[in-house]
Amino acid sequence: MICLPVFFLLVIVGIQFALWSHAAHLARAAAEQGSQVASGYGSSQSAGTQAAYQFIATTGPGTLTGAQVSTTTLSGDTAQVIVTGRAQALIPWFDLTVSATSDAPIQEYRPSG
Repeated sequence: MICLPVFFLLVIVGIQFALWSHAAHLARAAAEQGSQVASGYGSSQSAGTQAAYQFIATTGPGTLTGAQVSTTTLSGDTAQVIVTGRAQALIPWFDLTVSATSDAPIQEYRPSG
């Protein structure tokens, strides 16, 4: 009698975990893509932000909802991209926020001497 509801609950929890995990991986990959573009020789912070948004739009448009991307330069030689958003929720009031950060050294020409 009680086994069927418990089974369904476990299935829903398992699916919700998979959705959250996929959204977290997407956020991490988008942050890495954005930091690689932002740190490229002659690139800019806005190019990194656009690359992260483009990655989310093409890879998983419904997976990570309400995505926000922030690109900054740390200590003048490191590009940092932070991606935040929400994973899809099977339960309407269940809010699963995901966040990922990626840093990459800025590529630039430095004369010897």
